[in-house]
Amino acid sequence: MHHRLGAATLLAMTALVLSASAPGARGADLDPCAVAPMRTNQRPGAGGPPTEVSVGIRMVDLTGVDDVSQTLTGDFAVFLRWTDPRLAGLDGCEIPLDAIWTPGIRFINSGRLFTSQAKAVDVGPGGAVQYLQRYYGSLATYHNLRQFPFDEQTFVISLVSFEYGEDEVRLSVNEQATGRRNILNISAWSVTAVEGGTRRRLIEATNTMASVYDLRISANRQRLFYVWKIIVPLCLIVFMSWTVFWVNPAQFGPQIGLSATSMLTLIAFQFATTSMVPELGYFTILDEFTTGSTIIVFLALVQSLTTSYLVSQEREALALRMDRLSRYVFPLAFLALVLVVFFR
Repeated sequence: MHHRLGAATLLAMTALVLSASAPGARGADLDPCAVAPMRTNQRPGAGGPPTEVSVGIRMVDLTGVDDVSQTLTGDFAVFLRWTDPRLAGLDGCEIPLDAIWTPGIRFINSGRLFTSQAKAVDVGPGGAVQYLQRYYGSLATYHNLRQFPFDEQTFVISLVSFEYGEDEVRLSVNEQATGRRNILNISAWSVTAVEGGTRRRLIEATNTMASVYDLRISANRQRLFYVWKIIVPLCLIVFMSWTVFWVNPAQFGPQIGLSATSMLTLIAFQFATTSMVPELGYFTILDEFTTGSTIIVFLALVQSLTTSYLVSQEREALALRMDRLSRYVFPLAFLALVLVVFFR
């Protein structure tokens, strides 16, 4: 009897030691940030009101805007916040992103982005979750360049949850996390405003309405560069073509030579400035101005040929009257071109 009691006591003590040294129990004691098993594909409060996700994008830097490919290159910090009661009690813990439920928020804009932060979330009191990720690379945006180079653009960067509709995940603007850094490494543009907002959007693939966050970046192009590098020299070439109206048509050699030089100078100038303007499938106001100026210079060449021909036919008086009339007609035509193109 005494021998059986001792054996039973020994077995109970062995079972106690083994249970205390079990991996699950020891992990719970040693890792206060261990996450209890959960369904990561099921949002908190499933079946109830939509999960509120606070979104903010801070533009850390903007390094380039490509007008032809319609992309912008920059560095963006994305802040996401939501509450998951299942993580309550894990205050101050950093948890891998794939170990918990996430709203699956992605960029709508196509492009190539790289991340620089660990894919982990910070947990606060009551299961408050905060996820910070930094993205850098290029994003596609829409540019309407018909007013180039006097255009003002609003670039829109959008985030949406492709996995959950608006009845499951609803986005809101984190005003504190939305904004920009004061100094940006872009010289051709002046950023005037950065604002966040939300809207509804139909996701065609699932035929559901989703909540969308938009970061709207308002910017003005630095137009003085194009004024001094393209528009002013172009005007001077046009003015040079008018000097033939003060040359006696009897001296048709210098007159025609000056007109031809003006035309060739204009053509060479257009080739030299090709890299400064975007190649598009439609006309911008700069294209309209350049084309109109080319036509005026060509008409000045035609006028000089006409007056030279009249002189050769001994009709010098008519040729002189044409020159005097052209001194007013051509500047007025150029003024009309400027008003129609830039002030319509």
